[in-house]
Amino acid sequence: MMETTLVALQDIMLEKILDEGGQKILLSEFSKIMQQGFAYLPAGVCVSSMGRPVSYEQAVAWKVLNDDDSNHCLAFMFMNWSFV
Repeated sequence: MMETTLVALQDIMLEKILDEGGQKILLSEFSKIMQQGFAYLPAGVCVSSMGRPVSYEQAVAWKVLNDDDSNHCLAFMFMNWSFV
């Protein structure tokens, strides 16, 4: 869905994928992600790294830890997605 290479994946900014509504939802769930480790996000529309709109039924966001258990990044999985 993200239309990118593994090398370029680390350079993708969150603002480039999630629209304003998706960013607001993520911010409202951010403390839950940090405490619980993950959160389910409702259906929405995002943008692929190539700029193509994508709709999805649900997303999961979870925190990724380093070897020393410190926070490294967030990961996302978009379920039942399709190009709009």
